Amino acid sequence: MQKIPVPPYGSIHYRIDDFIRPWDKADTVCCVHGFCESSAAWNPWIPYLGKLNRVVRYDQRGFGQSTPMPIDFPWSLDVLADDLIKLIETVSNKPVHIIGAKIGGPVTVRAAVKRPDLVKTLTLCSTPIKGPNGFPVGQMMAEQGMRAYAETTMGPRLHGMPQEAIDWWVNLMSATAPSTAIGFMNHVSTIDVETDLPKLQCPTLVITVDCPKRPVEHTKIWQASIPNSELVILNSDSYHLSVTEADQCAELTAAFIEKNSSQKKVPPTRVPS
Repeated sequence: MQKIPVPPYGSIHYRIDDFIRPWDKADTVCCVHGFCESSAAWNPWIPYLGKLNRVVRYDQRGFGQSTPMPIDFPWSLDVLADDLIKLIETVSNKPVHIIGAKIGGPVTVRAAVKRPDLVKTLTLCSTPIKGPNGFPVGQMMAEQGMRAYAETTMGPRLHGMPQEAIDWWVNLMSATAPSTAIGFMNHVSTIDVETDLPKLQCPTLVITVDCPKRPVEHTKIWQASIPNSELVILNSDSYHLSVTEADQCAELTAAFIEKNSSQKKVPPTRVPS
């Protein structure tokens, strides 16, 4: 893991998965995780994305190995978008492809609107465009602890996943510092990128599902406001598609990125038998 300082609150940690031959050129992909997650959430995606791209994934401010935030930290979507912009400027000297899952999606949208020169494509996977009412969730965390929150909300998030996967996710999410999680939840309802969507200048892929948490008719409305966008609706009973349908989502995203890549892929030469 490498880190970027975010004074006065410590640092943001990131890692680079680079399996590209040293003499080949490749695009860079940046992955942005959701609430109470970490860069490890993208593990199943790396075999798909890493075949043709250099992949950068980071622990958003306060989460994973990044420095926990104080409970009174002044969260805002612009703060998180600026973190992503700083990361891109640190790891790449040309525009990158960015992927956002769940509440990481609005972060990528805001970053792409603020700095269109840094973004080649955008993929939004099971993401809302507005933050939920975080008060009851923050209250649960404060009164019952992070594990109770993770266990209580895991059903619709990872419906259909095996118990070992659910256990892993409960452990991951409940490891988040309460000060980060509660502070974030106190501000999450202020997240709103509805007016940002028409301003997106890059090709955009929207991957979604039709479920109570992500009603497809609502998604279709806001996706239609994004110029040069595509919509893919998966058949799933969960709303965290980047986990429960990781292979399908990663394969779709890798194909979308390759279609819009700046690198020309040359097929391998066959030696005559």
